[in-house]
This record gives sequence, structure tokens and C-alpha cells, in this order.
Amino acid sequence: MFPENDPGLWCIASIMTPLPSQPTSPRAPKHQRVRETLRRQIMEGLYPPGSALPPETELPKRLRVSKITVVRALNELVREGLVVRRRGRGSFVADPAQRPLIPGRFLKLGVLVPFSVFPDYRYGSAQNEMLRAALATWGMERAEPEFPGAAADQATQGRFTCEPRGCMVSMMGEEVSAHPMHPPLQAVKAAGLDGILTCSIVQEAWMAELLALGIPTVIVDYPAERFILQADQVYFDPLPGYRAAVNHFVAAGLKRIHFVGGLIHKPFGRYEDRPRGDAYYTPEHTQRDPDSFLRLAAWRETMTQHGLDAPESNVHYAWSEGKHAAETALRLADLPADRRPQAVVCHGLGQAQAVLEVFATRGLPVMTAGATDAAGHGPALRIVASNADLGRTAASLLLWKLQLPSRLPLRVGVPMALSKESVR
Repeated sequence: MFPENDPGLWCIASIMTPLPSQPTSPRAPKHQRVRETLRRQIMEGLYPPGSALPPETELPKRLRVSKITVVRALNELVREGLVVRRRGRGSFVADPAQRPLIPGRFLKLGVLVPFSVFPDYRYGSAQNEMLRAALATWGMERAEPEFPGAAADQATQGRFTCEPRGCMVSMMGEEVSAHPMHPPLQAVKAAGLDGILTCSIVQEAWMAELLALGIPTVIVDYPAERFILQADQVYFDPLPGYRAAVNHFVAAGLKRIHFVGGLIHKPFGRYEDRPRGDAYYTPEHTQRDPDSFLRLAAWRETMTQHGLDAPESNVHYAWSEGKHAAETALRLADLPADRRPQAVVCHGLGQAQAVLEVFATRGLPVMTAGATDAAGHGPALRIVASNADLGRTAASLLLWKLQLPSRLPLRVGVPMALSKESVR
């Protein structure tokens, strides 16, 4: 049910393992004797996994007890995870591969994303990769989404429901008419969620309001120091990958190694107020990607370990791709020869490739590296950062938090790694 390397989930798995049938004294309460009778019948195969138990109107006649006694016995088997109730259909023997995530509970979970959610949501997004991995961890990878209609000023969402797993997941995004880069807080409140994953939402004030709701939350892809004691956090740990990249360049005899961080857009209100054209990329509508601060620290630490200079003048910020990434690459190529980088470690692979292309047009040598979600070959070194690993880890932590709500919040860094294929 759970990946073997999920932290702390051994305790959940043990709780959800059905107890063997226990002999009961003739003096034991009737509901306990009924519970053990049903447990024995299930274990002996009279009622195989996935099969329906007799209706609650029929069981009292067969067992010669009252309906209240049967209901109490079934409730205990539901809490143990051996029996599941399906609305309007009755009680069923739990399938070992499709038991409720938490016996006796039907969970409503939210996956909150910084974009509008439409039927084609599943293509081309890091947050969608996180969602797919979370659904798989919860055993809901086969659940088909429904997309309820939403007015222009309402949250957009897709809903995944899996009755055997006792869970409904709402992927919730911003309204169609605006781009705040988070769902409306009122919609989150109204959803009655038991737990939340926030995927790449970096609006700190909104996050503070969300956490004030008191819903167990895992902050994904945003290592915010302010919320260390308020929520679990899962983020990319760049140190292994960025250290390996710098080490590779140093081993090649390179010393002038620059760093290029990432830029992202600031939220804006109504879509009719959105900046147009190049105005969208001006400093007033731009912010530095929070992930770049950890990547910058990893670059600087490794440079210092090698005794190499890492001044602020060697730190730059650029868009991930296109002409705006190329503009930063041109500025690097135009530096005097004694300051021009011999290698560049970038926030993302797109920036690394832009630097290679610009330097090639000038006939200038350079080596580059950048983060990506996929291994592979190419002139730029790939520092692999798996969004699926973020999703799996976050989903596991949320379940653990729902089982043990009093535990302290955790910060889990999913390590980046330099792709071995890219250094061959």
C-alpha cells in the first residue's frame, strides 16, 4: 500500500493490518462475539475481499442478535479496516490493495496549485506531476477526475473520488478571471478539507492565512523559514546536485564559475489588468524564484570549499527560456575576458542551454549546468530534480500527520542529483 521508503508510514501500515480473529468468552458482550464471528468468516473466505456482506437488515436474523448489536460489530470492523461502507450500497469486505487510507474515515484532501484547473490540467506542469505522484501514493491513480463548472470569480477544480480508498481529492486552483497564483481562500474554507498539499504556491501572506485555518498542511516546493513550526515542508535540496556540478567544473580546470538564478512573475489581479508584451518582464512585475536562494547557497558553499571566488558580481538572475534568458546570456558573453565565466551553474536547464547557444555564436568556450525534471544527454549538465518525488513524499507526510496530528512539523529535502548520463 505504501512505498517501503516512506518515512514513518510503517506505523500507519501496522495500524491498518487486520487483527487475527480472537477467541471470545461466552460472557463477552454480544457485539464482540458478533465481531469475531464475522472476522472469522471473512478470514476463512466465506466473504472474500471486495464482496458484499449481507444487509444490516439480514445479518441480525442470521446471527440471532439485534440490529444495534450488528451495527456496533460492523463499526469496529470498519475502524480496523477489515470492512468498508459504501454510501447507499452497504458494507463490503476490504480489498487488501484497496483499503481505506485511514480506517473508519472518509477523507477530503486538497491539492492547491498556482494556476487555473481545466480538463487538460494533466499536461506539461511540474505541479501536475506532483499531483499524479500524490494520487498514486494514495492508491488513487486510476480515479478519473470530474470538473464541476465554475463562474469566472470562483475557484477552478478537478475532483478525484475513490470510495474503496475512502478518499476524495480536490485539485483546486485560481479563478478564471484573475491570476493571484493561489485558489481563493474562501473556496478552501468551504471545501471542508481534512488535509492540504500546497504545490509551488509562494505567496507568503496568503499562506499565513491558509495555515491559520488549522487544517493539516504540507507546503510543497516552497521552503519558507517563517512556517517551519506551523506545517510540514517538502522541498528540493540542491546541495548534492549543485555541489557535484561545481566539482565537475573544477575537476576540468575551470575557476570562474558564475551562478544564474531564476525569475518568476508576480501575481496580478483581473486578467484585463495583466501587463502586456515586454512590460510583463520588467522588474516591477518580477520576483526572484524562492528556490534559487537554496541553489545559490549550494553554489557559494562549494565554491568556498574549493577556495574560489564567489562575489555578488558573479550572481545573475534570468528567465527560464526564450529571448529574456538569451539577454542574460549575452550580458555574460559581453563581459571582459578576465571576468567572463568559464562555467555557469543555472537555476534551470533552459538558462544553461541559452548560455551555451549564445557563447557558441561568439566562438567562446563555456560549460553549463541546470536543473531539470528529466535525465538525458546534451551539452549542458543536467541536475535532476524529481517533481514526482516531491509529490510522493508530501502525500506520505500528510497521511502520517492525519494519523499522528500531535507530531512536530518536519522539513524534508528531496535531493537533487547530477545526472550520470550528462557527464559521460
